[in-house]
Amino acid sequence: KDISDELIDAIAEEPKICNQLHLPVQCGSDRVLKLMNRRYTAEKYLEIIKKVKERIPDITLTTDIIVGFPGETNEDFERTLDILKEVEYDTIFSFIYSKRVGTPAASMPQTLTDEEIHANFDRMLAVQNEISKRKNEGHLGRVEKVLVEGVSKTDPNTLTGRNEGGKVVNFAGDKSLICEFVDVKITKAQTWSLFGEIVNK
Repeated sequence: KDISDELIDAIAEEPKICNQLHLPVQCGSDRVLKLMNRRYTAEKYLEIIKKVKERIPDITLTTDIIVGFPGETNEDFERTLDILKEVEYDTIFSFIYSKRVGTPAASMPQTLTDEEIHANFDRMLAVQNEISKRKNEGHLGRVEKVLVEGVSKTDPNTLTGRNEGGKVVNFAGDKSLICEFVDVKITKAQTWSLFGEIVNK
């Protein structure tokens, strides 16, 4: 409800704004979206995504997904998988529904068993992990501007930062580069992060 053509134009045109957009969809089923009191349909959501991709071709897209909302069926869940496959998010933030006392959903009956919900959640992660890995592999060979954030938590000899799309990039470098921008050539891609080498101008 908050995104507008003006906002999309601002992301596309203003160099100070990173090419990253987090646009929560929650679910791909219009029926469940209505139960969630979401005031948009899957079709409307996809229209916005199409507009964003046309205006900002190299945009990094992320979203939120809830699996197992009260009343969700396996058919509803399949619509969520359809959204993932059509949009091809770089990353998703996914959750299994948990009851919150005092909310309307807390009194709604569950349609699926816990086993079905967890199985659907695992299926969704498998689909998204494949997409995330493939999207990251598309960065191989590119030289990207990276804001150096600090030393890697897993390797004291490695620096870590983020590119224009907010993706984590790991590379060897001196600690004096922390809080600086550096150009990094991407040499390796994993599901959750990129690896590279600093390019000297």
